[in-house]
Amino acid sequence: MAKIEPGMEAMLDMYFFETNGLLEQLDEILLRTEQANAFEDDDIKEIFRIMHTIKGSSAMMGFDNLSVLAHKAEDMFFVIRENPNVITDVSFVYDLVFQVSDSYKAQIEAIQNNIGGEYEQMNFDELIDKLIKARDKLNSEASGEPAETSATAGASSSGPAPAGGNDKVSVRVFFEEGCQMENLRAFLLINTIREECSFLEFFPEDVETNAESSKEIVDHGFLITFSTNDDRDYILKQIETALNVQSYEIVSGEDAKPAAAEAAAPKAEIPPEPVKELKVEKPAPAPAPKAPEKPKPTDQSIEKAQAAVANANAQQAAAGGAQKQSLISVNLAKLDALHDIVGEIITTESMVISNPDLEGLELESFNKAARDLKKLTGELQDTVMSIRMVPLAGVFQKMNRIVRDMRKKLNKDVEFVMEGEDTEVDKSIVDSLQDPIMHLVRNCMDHGIEDDVQDRISAGKPEKGTLRLTAQNASGEVVITISDDGAGIDPEKIMAKAKRMNFLTKPESDYSEKEIQNLILLPGFSTNEQVTEFSGRGVGMDVVKANVEKCNGTIIVDSKKGVGTNFIIKIPLTLAIIDGMEITVGDLVFTVPISTIHESFKVEPEQILRDTSGNEMIMIRGVCYPILRMHEKFGIETEITDLQDGILLLVEANNKSVCIFADKLIGEQQVVVKPFPKYLSRYNIKGEGLSGCTIMGDGSISLIIDTNTLIG
Repeated sequence: MAKIEPGMEAMLDMYFFETNGLLEQLDEILLRTEQANAFEDDDIKEIFRIMHTIKGSSAMMGFDNLSVLAHKAEDMFFVIRENPNVITDVSFVYDLVFQVSDSYKAQIEAIQNNIGGEYEQMNFDELIDKLIKARDKLNSEASGEPAETSATAGASSSGPAPAGGNDKVSVRVFFEEGCQMENLRAFLLINTIREECSFLEFFPEDVETNAESSKEIVDHGFLITFSTNDDRDYILKQIETALNVQSYEIVSGEDAKPAAAEAAAPKAEIPPEPVKELKVEKPAPAPAPKAPEKPKPTDQSIEKAQAAVANANAQQAAAGGAQKQSLISVNLAKLDALHDIVGEIITTESMVISNPDLEGLELESFNKAARDLKKLTGELQDTVMSIRMVPLAGVFQKMNRIVRDMRKKLNKDVEFVMEGEDTEVDKSIVDSLQDPIMHLVRNCMDHGIEDDVQDRISAGKPEKGTLRLTAQNASGEVVITISDDGAGIDPEKIMAKAKRMNFLTKPESDYSEKEIQNLILLPGFSTNEQVTEFSGRGVGMDVVKANVEKCNGTIIVDSKKGVGTNFIIKIPLTLAIIDGMEITVGDLVFTVPISTIHESFKVEPEQILRDTSGNEMIMIRGVCYPILRMHEKFGIETEITDLQDGILLLVEANNKSVCIFADKLIGEQQVVVKPFPKYLSRYNIKGEGLSGCTIMGDGSISLIIDTNTLIG
């Protein structure tokens, strides 16, 4: 078991945010390049940069196993970066890096689940060994020599490096202009290469403790002299790719002397004497006299330096990026709190403006101020909601990875198409959608796409299957469709399985094809006869339905045997604040979401019809619509039962249109959706067509209509 390093707790959230973002970016690059079967130079450099960044941030946080894992992946891509041609046919590289990504995610999740306490430190030795072997294999293929003897020249050096052995190499390093804290950056650079060197010395020698040494580094560079028993070019590449290193040059003879020794006015704080040697644990081949040893930097001093440099980088990014962009990361809990406050403001505004004490009074100034207040609160609410809106691209990209893995494990040739990933929804809804979409994608891959290619060819389909994931805005909702061109749902097979499992609640002949298809959403229902890695346990589709309903959404199954299956998810853009039309039925007030209302009107006697079953219908512009009487639906006593005395609202949901009959309209109102108390959950209120409630201006309660369920 391991614990978070003391003092690092405050930086955890930023580490998780940045690292998870980099891992998603890594997966996206790998999936794209694997599909194209080619690595562009920019892709290789970006992967190398990602691994390098993750390695450094993990080391700073004290996650040594993660740092080493990223380091070895970085080593492998160092070879690929220097020799891009070795990546022509090495699918094992993709599998390895995906394993690295998955291992990182698993360890981060374990840490996140145990913040403040101990967490299990995973052992990556086996994966690290695979990465080392892959690096050596690629190195050998690139050079035609054994990996341990291959060498490549440093791209940015001013001259060729010595071929090998223990000869000392002197390098003068220059950091990026304006990067600040050059002394600590130099200290971290030394710490990075220290373990690989058999001899190491540097000037200025007091970079760890003397901030004034930064000026010497800016003016004359940071001088490093080293030797190694292994590949010197690897050390040079470590220097070249270190953060904030702009360039370096290999120097020799007089040029290798400390710059301060040649200055006309030597600085008192920087001694002009020869540099002192830092003893490194790795032994040299032959003993030699050594200058007094410099103490090995402690882990604590390294952490302090890393934290200071990270803070300087953040400040520099904030200052330098102010003109380019003004983006900041905000804790979601703070946005939730802001969102709740806005909701309370809207409720309070309604209570003030609709105060019964004001009824009948002529208050011109008050009414003007009330209109201005309503306008401002509306703008405030729109701004807060826009802050919470995030694109679905992150969820969609994760599905790309799932399809990739299942494609290989199931040996199915499937093209994955994504459309509308820029569609935005509330952050809380995005988090709730990931699992449902994942289950549906897996279902299409496992159940939908045919196992035998010959079955597709016989049905007149292309050999390659197609799985499509799309999103679009429609009438205040987001419609997400997961579809495949596979075998589709067999109604007879579904009905037979449901009958065996005693799931039927009415005679078989009374079930429509749509009702049969929706049986797959029942808990415990599965058409797989064998339990596999992906399905057969009867868990999944009912969870999909439950999670979608938590978002006040609906799921529709639309399938045709032999053609394919569509899973259609409809969810509101946001859960908390909606524009509603308030109506009365008896003594009760209901709120109908305006996004579902097409029109409201008074009925004329000649418009009223009855179908063959005697149900009331109304003719509107040549189209007949059924009438739903609210007082009959909810058993409410009211004096208004004649259709001509009340009001009708034409609403649409789930591709159905119904005219709702109510007593009268009160008017449009922006309302805050409040969930029903938990003790009412046993009554299945949502199943009857109510999604929640809201507080009106006079303090009374209005029930919010869920049109999807009401007319579904």
